[in-house]
Amino acid sequence: MPHSHPIAVGPTNPPRGHNERMISTSPLLDELGQISRRAGEIALAARRSLVRELKPDGSIVTNGDRSVEEFLRPELTKLFAHSTVWGEEFGYEEEGSGGWWLVDPIDGTTNFAFGAPYWGISVGYYAKEKLQLGAIYLPDLDELYLAEAGGGSYLNGNPISRIEPGEIRDEEIVSYCERLIRRYPKSVIPGRMRCSGAFVIDGTFTATQRFRGLIGLGEKLYDIAASILINQEIGADVRYASGDAFLVADIKKDVKIDVPWLIFPKNSSFFI
Repeated sequence: MPHSHPIAVGPTNPPRGHNERMISTSPLLDELGQISRRAGEIALAARRSLVRELKPDGSIVTNGDRSVEEFLRPELTKLFAHSTVWGEEFGYEEEGSGGWWLVDPIDGTTNFAFGAPYWGISVGYYAKEKLQLGAIYLPDLDELYLAEAGGGSYLNGNPISRIEPGEIRDEEIVSYCERLIRRYPKSVIPGRMRCSGAFVIDGTFTATQRFRGLIGLGEKLYDIAASILINQEIGADVRYASGDAFLVADIKKDVKIDVPWLIFPKNSSFFI
């Protein structure tokens, strides 16, 4: 099971650069980070000879999405015997006795396909009824986010500061999309709206407080698993917008979340 010993704390300024040594994470997270970086390299290579297709729902899929997931599946299941993978491109698989990998090989595919930098690889690991590991790599930004249950969250090997609790001010950024406004036209949502087109951006920018928070609607568990753990480990409040508790065990089937939920600072009084 995931490494449980204390993790050493390094400098507070995150180092940049692909070849920087991981200085603060456990060996297990280091390995997961290396796998995620290699997945990013595969995606970038696929982008140079990109093939775009439309799925039945009208969303874009590329050769990059498929190549990344094909790479990740055997690499991840080697980390834990009898683990299984639920990935966006090759489908739902029940949780294995050795745990469950939740994979979005390229989140933000439209951004990726048209050359925008806001996309990335998202990998979560779920076992013993909780999220245990999370990794998000943003190749165009060269930002690698890692988290381990009880071990903190890291950006390029250095600990991410805890999210300051409190209300969201009018000038601060909150990520949500227009479908939330269409469903709840009378709701007054705090902050200034942004929509990046990629949950990995919403989640990591909330962790680094580029965004003060995010409101989700319509995601599946593989979209959000890594972002949830990364933010929970630095003190974020993850809940439904109604105020009900957000339990990963309740969304383990291959269905979209049909009610708004959020990653906000603690002690925020926003509800729908």
